[in-house]
Amino acid sequence: MGFTKNRKLIKWLLSFFILITILSISSIITVFPNEITMIKGEKQKFLNNVIFNIDLEQNQKSVDVKSASLLSPYTFLNAQTTGTIKGEIKLFGFLPIKKLTVNILPDLMVVPSGESIGVKIKSKGIMIVGLSSITVQEGKKTCPAADSGFAIGDKIIEINNKIMDKENDIVEIINSDGNRGKRCRVKIERDKKVLELTVNPVQSIDDKLYKLGLWVRGNISGVGTLTFYEPISGRFAALGHGITDVESGLLVDIDNGKILKSKVISIQKAKKSSPGEIVGIFNEKNGIYGIIEKNTPYGIYGYIDPEQVNKKGRIMPIGLGTHVKEGNAKILTTIEDDKVEEFDVEIQKVFKQNNADSKGMIIKITDKRLIEKTGGIVQGMSGSPIIQNGKLIGSITHVLVNDPMRGYGIFVEWMFNETKDKKTDEFHSVSGL
Repeated sequence: MGFTKNRKLIKWLLSFFILITILSISSIITVFPNEITMIKGEKQKFLNNVIFNIDLEQNQKSVDVKSASLLSPYTFLNAQTTGTIKGEIKLFGFLPIKKLTVNILPDLMVVPSGESIGVKIKSKGIMIVGLSSITVQEGKKTCPAADSGFAIGDKIIEINNKIMDKENDIVEIINSDGNRGKRCRVKIERDKKVLELTVNPVQSIDDKLYKLGLWVRGNISGVGTLTFYEPISGRFAALGHGITDVESGLLVDIDNGKILKSKVISIQKAKKSSPGEIVGIFNEKNGIYGIIEKNTPYGIYGYIDPEQVNKKGRIMPIGLGTHVKEGNAKILTTIEDDKVEEFDVEIQKVFKQNNADSKGMIIKITDKRLIEKTGGIVQGMSGSPIIQNGKLIGSITHVLVNDPMRGYGIFVEWMFNETKDKKTDEFHSVSGL
């Protein structure tokens, strides 16, 4: 009788242990980050479980790991040297259940900007942003592009072996002598693959021109805010979100681009359900401020002209997402001419992020003068640096349309990751300046 009770107890304990183990594994997989970013010399703690441990490559050189124990439910990571270390979280010290990457940055120092900038970019190819019907002589409506398999987001590279540089090139070539009304060979890029389609242009009854039935866009320009730059490498970051096509919502694949110094001439105040806008002017005759190297979901990046930067810019360290706290903070932005000013904001919510995202925190404008001038967050303020406790922690990215006093900010670490040197796979530090 006693043996049967013991067997039942053992089964119950074993089932309970298996259940707890399954729940713990599930929790570790979903909660523990896939990627951890630290600054050299920093220590971070993670709520963990004694049955798991972190196993990192080159652990003894790069990161000092103190795993959770019966006395403490935390795992501590102490960053020793810079670099990227791969590793795994293991169950009972030998069964891998999750891959892990630890990025250790140098003690990074940058110059927060807040300057209003003009942005001009040319996309790679001419992007299709819409398909349209054309009324032909017989009164019928047709769309040759749709019939031939074209889609929104395709980029037109060539027509009949001629490179398409701007929107008007398409109209000119299909209406040129020898091509009018004839079948065209069109080379496009779709999902990073090059395809060739053929299409028969048709003559519009409205203007007698031959058309394909496409809405396209090649060049984009606008006003934004410079977030920061590195005074030694000359790398800059701006906007905090990518430049997308208005109609399609797709990220623009740029061929080349530039930023120019801008002056704010007026502001359309934000209202509920009606986002405001900073109106600025910029001119290439005044010189190019910087070259855009890439357009990503987390902003635009490139190199700035060191002769044109503000020599009085204040150098400060960056703060990681783990450093950001709810409470008071400051932003730098330009609302008059080319004058950068500091304004009060409140960080109302901080989101725990394991992967890059342009919505890392919710901020609220609290500065009375800024509210009076702009009505809150307006278009053109994207990229305005957010400063807390003497560190650059992020930038403004989006406004809440129904509450323009509030908006989103991105953690600056995601932006700084984009300034990583693609050739050397290293970050550049300007410590000690």
